[in-house]
Amino acid sequence: MSDTALLDGLRLGIQSGQAVRTARRATRREPPGPKQRAAHLRLRAAGRRVRHDEAAWRRAWHAVHGRRFRGSAGDASTAFLAGLGADPQALIRRADAVLVHTSAGKDSVVALHRTAMAAKAAGCLDKVVVVHADLGPDTEWPGVRELAQRQAERYGLRFVVVAAAGGFLGMVEARGMFPDAARRLCTSRLKRDETAPIYTQITSALGLDSQALLLSVYGVRGGESRTRALKPVLGIDTRASSGRRLVLTWNIIHGLSSDEVWQEIRDQGLEYHPVYDCGLDRLSCVYCVIAPEAALILATRACFALGLTAPQVYTDLERRIGHTFKPGITLGGIVAAARMIDALDGPLTWQRGDAVRRHLGADAAEQWLHNLALAT
Repeated sequence: MSDTALLDGLRLGIQSGQAVRTARRATRREPPGPKQRAAHLRLRAAGRRVRHDEAAWRRAWHAVHGRRFRGSAGDASTAFLAGLGADPQALIRRADAVLVHTSAGKDSVVALHRTAMAAKAAGCLDKVVVVHADLGPDTEWPGVRELAQRQAERYGLRFVVVAAAGGFLGMVEARGMFPDAARRLCTSRLKRDETAPIYTQITSALGLDSQALLLSVYGVRGGESRTRALKPVLGIDTRASSGRRLVLTWNIIHGLSSDEVWQEIRDQGLEYHPVYDCGLDRLSCVYCVIAPEAALILATRACFALGLTAPQVYTDLERRIGHTFKPGITLGGIVAAARMIDALDGPLTWQRGDAVRRHLGADAAEQWLHNLALAT
């Protein structure tokens, strides 16, 4: 019994457990009648499946470890993957392919660096592919796609771009609504759904007779939010996995703080996007639906300084579809506030290295500029 077979058994166990919970909720929601009887039948079928899958993964666990596991498939997955992720080089050697998902932001570039260094030390750099989802003009900051490519090319890695037709603005126009924190379609439709075919392409190219093991690397840090703090360092991606491939999500920098990320950027001379220098903390979309109002105003001032058309494009779209960018916040109001601040304080200005200077001090900024020059 292989590790991959055990992990796939745990995946099926987790999925069957999720199916039972979904069917149980549906049964409770339906009023008495034909729909409720159908929901009961689905619940019974899901119950039979979960008992079958639980018996299978428990047998697999016993075969690998020589002992029984007391707990759920999720508990067993967490326990097994904690040990598997403790040695990055060994993990990459076990994998058949490694996909690094990058926004070109500060967390992504550090996640990419750590993955590339571990893969190089393991003699497996050829397994790594860097994937960037392009959200379209006036949505991403200028130069993001090119920066993501340079970051990948620094390590000699293959670089792949995916892009949905129409991009973010086309999706909003078609829906007549902006996404929100509860329905982040920019992530699900424009990133996850567009990236999904890459898994199939890589699996097919491997040409394996057995199930492929893929690592999917993200620059997710636990310190960013409560939700991200609950994410494991290494987990099974049940959505992307199938009978042909088992996909593990690897949050390789999950335990790093923001300052530790900037320290690694300084020490390794990693190139980051200039919008960080203007004071923004994230390289998200120019206008991000989860950004606070102060960040939206700062982003607008940066657009003015760079001569970008995004403020006009977004305010025109907001008026055209009759839907505000965020509840209680209009982009028209954001743009007006940014213009007022510029009128009072003057246009926004910044220098290269200001982000490092802000987080780590003037000496660190000079060290980063020196290390960047050496690296490039």
